Amino acid sequence: MGVRLRESMSGRAKRGEAGQIVGLDELLIQVGKIGDFPKIMAKELRQGNRKIAQAASRKVKPQIPRSKRVFNVRRSDGPDYDITPGTLRRSIGVKNSRGSRTNVFIGPRAGGSLKNDGWFAGIVESGHVGGRNRSVGSPAYNKIVPALSRLRPMMERLMIRHYRRTFEKFKL
Repeated sequence: MGVRLRESMSGRAKRGEAGQIVGLDELLIQVGKIGDFPKIMAKELRQGNRKIAQAASRKVKPQIPRSKRVFNVRRSDGPDYDITPGTLRRSIGVKNSRGSRTNVFIGPRAGGSLKNDGWFAGIVESGHVGGRNRSVGSPAYNKIVPALSRLRPMMERLMIRHYRRTFEKFKL
């Protein structure tokens, strides 16, 4: 597309005929791609981020110890729960971010089936039960954040490599 419009219109261009713009067809194809570009690229970036996050969650799960007993949670204002051993480990996974098309979260997932519901993960991880720091001595205390921080450099390297490949693919 190295031909000036003036030369093309006058017929002095090296390629094409008088009144024809050389490379216009390729330009129209590229302009047509721009409309779908953000959605397609965001989808591919999120897929890559999910793969990286799933690999990280598989490495984090074995580092969380299983409890040896069932925890009975009894509330006066809500439902009663029996938390079976291994629930925190099973709840670790990947969730899509609501505010971003590409970001994902790794960690305990709350909601869903009671068998995999990690709603109590913040209590176990940070040690706060009613403000009394009861879970500080538990074997699962402060395990998730350090495990993820150890995996962070590996995840960043994989993410940079994936982003470079994706941006090369979507050059316009």
